[in-house]
Formats: sequence, C-alpha cells, structure tokens
Amino acid sequence: MTEGMWYKSDVELLTVTVRAVKSASEPYTLITLTGEADVTNHDQLRGALATQVAKAPRTLIVDLAGLEFMDSSALHEILRASRMMDAHGGVFALAAPRDAVATILKRTATDQLIPVYRTVDDAAAG
Repeated sequence: MTEGMWYKSDVELLTVTVRAVKSASEPYTLITLTGEADVTNHDQLRGALATQVAKAPRTLIVDLAGLEFMDSSALHEILRASRMMDAHGGVFALAAPRDAVATILKRTATDQLIPVYRTVDDAAAG
C-alpha cells in the first residue's frame, strides 16, 4: 500500500446490467451486479434499481453471483427497491450471492425480508 493511500486501489467497480428474460412460466427482469457495491457507487445502484422498479415488472430478480462485496449503503438500496416492488404488488428476489454477500444478508436479517435463492433459475421458478 502506498503511503497516504487509505483505500484499496484494486477495487473492481460496480457494473450493472439489465435484461428482460422470457421464461417458460413468466417473463422477468434480471439485474446483474458485478464488482463491489458500496458508498462510492450506491447512487448508480439506486438509479438502476429505481429505473427498473418504475417500469413495474411483475418480477425483478437481482443476480448477485458477480458481486464481491456489498456495504450497508448498497444493502439500503436493495431494501428500498424491495419495498417499492412490494408497493406495486411485484415480486423482488435476490439470487446466487457469494459467501461474503450472503453473510451480510443473513447477519442483517435481510434474507428474512427478501427471498434469496441459490440460482437465478430457482428465483425465476419462485
């Protein structure tokens, strides 16, 4: 670490991708998060989630398989999106969290508020 540098210099930035998925049962919107979601990019996460929630999909699944880290600000944005989906009767689910992210979801009891599935396919099947 360089003297005076207090942050991790090799942080992978948050990447958000969105796609509509046609499935055998019901179409859904899939948001895939990769990298690290934290205070430095929670506005980007909020915007992406809010944009998709505003489209009022019946089901919105967030794929966490590529997310290496999530702090409380990112968790807050996920909880906000979940509440917004609930408000319009939609289904919000999380899928495939890595161990570090799954631990955060469990320790904060978020996994009791939002369904968390092992895979995106499991989440799509409900």
